[in-house]
Amino acid sequence: MLKIIFKILPFIFFIGTFFSACSVKVPVTWEKRILEQKVKKLSLVYSEYGKQKNPTLLFLHGFGENRHTWRFLVPRLGVNYHLIMVDLKGFGDSPKTKDDYYSVYDQALLVHQFIEEKGLKNITLVGRSFGGGVSLVLALLQKDKVIEKRINKLILIDTMSYKQNLPSMLRDLKTPIMGYLGIHLLSNTYMAKEAYKYAFYNNDLIPKNSIKYSSIYLSFPHAKYAYLKTVNQLIPDDIECIEKRFSEITLPTLILWGKEDVAIRVDKAYRLHREMPNSSIKVFNHAGHMLQEEIPKRVNREIIKFMEANQ
Repeated sequence: MLKIIFKILPFIFFIGTFFSACSVKVPVTWEKRILEQKVKKLSLVYSEYGKQKNPTLLFLHGFGENRHTWRFLVPRLGVNYHLIMVDLKGFGDSPKTKDDYYSVYDQALLVHQFIEEKGLKNITLVGRSFGGGVSLVLALLQKDKVIEKRINKLILIDTMSYKQNLPSMLRDLKTPIMGYLGIHLLSNTYMAKEAYKYAFYNNDLIPKNSIKYSSIYLSFPHAKYAYLKTVNQLIPDDIECIEKRFSEITLPTLILWGKEDVAIRVDKAYRLHREMPNSSIKVFNHAGHMLQEEIPKRVNREIIKFMEANQ
């Protein structure tokens, strides 16, 4: 199937470029997405565990994932903590609206709405990959007093942060027409398997149910629309301005990373640690981009240590 797509690419590239050039898009910048736009109300789907009287951890998943990716952390963390796992807009069971608002900025405003609606306070925000990028935006929004202070700690797992080249799989999805054909012609199971192989260091540890979850959610109406919109907005247009501000985030922060992560290299982890003044870091050997599923017990231990040290 991939060979067929590549054979017809030369014939469709010009058409795709032409139409993408003619479309009008809202720039993915802090000014346009945060200061000038009013995000529409949207009900995000979530799962909740543990007692509400316990300290709250709010989890934000990565690109192409859903709230079930955190399920291996629940049995241990749910004993002493109140856990909320959210499906971001366009993913899992949350709405997949046919609009242009799928950037980290748009997602941050929706998560803020969710936090306010649920009356959550003193939150530890746990974000990984794309969800980590959303978490960093929320921390900056709070720092600028654009939103009320409700977050008091951050846990960032293999998080989006600095400008970088996208992984090859995502670069293909960004190609005009090519991305559309690829995501619609390749089977959902194939795409889910390839994504997990890319994200894991040890493929033998990939849970079969994870591939099943991803495949099912890809079949939902407008799911592939949301995937393509998100991948085209993954890196904000003003990323170089935003990344200079990470040093302003003074919340206690735990940075967790897989040393063999090939999606977001570990040098980003060390840079983030250097620039965030109140951060600690743990890099795991023999682990890739999806720590919460590949080495959940080790992740749990570090989260509990961090929470107990920052009560």
